[in-house]
Amino acid sequence: MVPLLALGIPGEALTAMMLSVFYVHGIIPGPKLFENNPEFLTTLYICLFVVNLLILGFLLLSTNTILKVIRIPTRFLGVCIFVLTFVGVYSLRNSIVDCAICAVFGLLGYILKRLKLPIVPIVLGMVLGNIMEQKFRASLARVETPLDFIDRPVSATIFVFIVLALIGQGVSIVRARKTKALSQ
Repeated sequence: MVPLLALGIPGEALTAMMLSVFYVHGIIPGPKLFENNPEFLTTLYICLFVVNLLILGFLLLSTNTILKVIRIPTRFLGVCIFVLTFVGVYSLRNSIVDCAICAVFGLLGYILKRLKLPIVPIVLGMVLGNIMEQKFRASLARVETPLDFIDRPVSATIFVFIVLALIGQGVSIVRARKTKALSQ
């Protein structure tokens, strides 16, 4: 929460989703948030504290019941979650197209999970993509050549770090392949 509220940078999938909700409601996280909306921050922290108390009470009272739910075979739980998901999606607009879109994204999530690809970068890309596109279009107004993007020391330093990270990643991939080829 600290990077999200102080800098406007989500650190994980949950805070990325929170960032998208903030943007929908016109709240822009970052340093100006503390100046412009201190009442929002106070309310947010009070709500987080109350939610933690409610969760503690809920878990103290219902731990035995939750343990019984865990014993249910996953195939039955999966079917229940599957049905309730489609009922919820259909109930929003009574549209079977929404259910098809839900199924496509569910299949995409399954494929990503089977390929062991992380979902967090995708969520971050969806949330931050629109913001990045707006900033990129605004910056194109002052750009004549691609080198204009790195004309300041900070941007040049970041550019150098990105290039070094990409080169390092490439080298590690090549080394891993050579090691794997030699071990076989």
